[in-house]
Amino acid sequence: MEANEVAIDYSTADAFGRNLAQFIKVYFAIIDTVMKTKGSKSSGKEEVANYLVRYRGFTRIHLAGLSKTKADTANNSSAEVTELTFKSAKKILEYITPRWRTNYVTTDVASPIDLYLLWKRPFVLVVGIDAPTGIRYRRYCAKLEASVEQQLSLEQFVDIDDSVMYTCESPPTGVRNVDNLSLGMAAAILTDNGEDPSAAAAAEVALRAESEPQPLLSPIIPNTSDAHELNLKRVLSSANVSIANTFPTREDLYQYLDRIDLTNGERIRPSWDTYFMLLSELASHRANCMKRKVGCILVKDNQIIATGYNGTPKGITNCNEGGCPRCNDGTPCGVSLDHCLCIHAEENALLEAGRGRVRNAEGVVLYCNTCPCLGCAKKIVQVGVKVVVYSKGYGMDKLTLKLFKEANIVVRQHTPPTLSMEIGSP
Repeated sequence: MEANEVAIDYSTADAFGRNLAQFIKVYFAIIDTVMKTKGSKSSGKEEVANYLVRYRGFTRIHLAGLSKTKADTANNSSAEVTELTFKSAKKILEYITPRWRTNYVTTDVASPIDLYLLWKRPFVLVVGIDAPTGIRYRRYCAKLEASVEQQLSLEQFVDIDDSVMYTCESPPTGVRNVDNLSLGMAAAILTDNGEDPSAAAAAEVALRAESEPQPLLSPIIPNTSDAHELNLKRVLSSANVSIANTFPTREDLYQYLDRIDLTNGERIRPSWDTYFMLLSELASHRANCMKRKVGCILVKDNQIIATGYNGTPKGITNCNEGGCPRCNDGTPCGVSLDHCLCIHAEENALLEAGRGRVRNAEGVVLYCNTCPCLGCAKKIVQVGVKVVVYSKGYGMDKLTLKLFKEANIVVRQHTPPTLSMEIGSP
């Protein structure tokens, strides 16, 4: 544990920012959310952190100057609470990196810059916690009933909250310290060695360029500046897990955290089923069918042998550009399928792989983000696939599953703990 001798002066407004929590798995960070938890004032980040400490064996991490722990961890009075304090997010990172198999949680990382510093580690999970403004304000007022602290009006509360949410930080820069003496020595060395004076001058220019401030964060969004991205609003929208804490009691919140299996290891590193299901979800975003987005992955020995998504055949006008009259007319599910020009995702994947690559390969698994229709199921049986994994249901699941059962095909429904791959999201 590192002693805290440096007090960090954070503005009062920081306390009102949306809650982010960091679980450093070393697991979580909370943005008034968990694990690194972060979030809005009175949204519940401390309760989530207390849950992780009390029921999941996490250790609290604090930043110097933000140690609210003695009061905020009072709910953990039934057990001795272990807490660590550091003077900066960098020091936290240095400490947790070699201890990544231990579970830690912090709610103190208020700066988006510091958060991204932690987030680059694959064992850090960021949880965003929020709640409706009215609920948060009532919680805030309830906390102050027995306090001498001056209560903010609702308008003041909202103004501070908005300021914290949307105020952007300046991106960090790093500077290589190259003094005039170093520049002169470099030029003299080149000249003494018989180099052209122009080469010495060029070397001096290069050294000066290296001494200029350089951005330490690459743009998150192309063609925008870091300064426009480093705010709590963007961080919340990018959190690994988002929680809307509208629960009336602490017990209700804790039951919800149990139900969603917040500390599920797949949130840090997905299993094979989750990995390929997310890839099938990604493939579905290439679909051009107007009816739904479906993606399919064929896998052998945990290696992809083919992918597919639904849409019109090659060389035919895309469905979403009017290529399939049936889909564009809004025909109900299961009606006039013989007039549909779209090829299903499973069909495309099977056609890409070819019958030989599937039938002659034991252990081929078909992953699809939607349960195959009966037509695709017949083709899956015919080519010899023996395992099918799907996530979402479809209109004819019973018929499909009956056929698969008769064909001795193993079927699993697998929905990842979070299908948080929102393509194109902030």
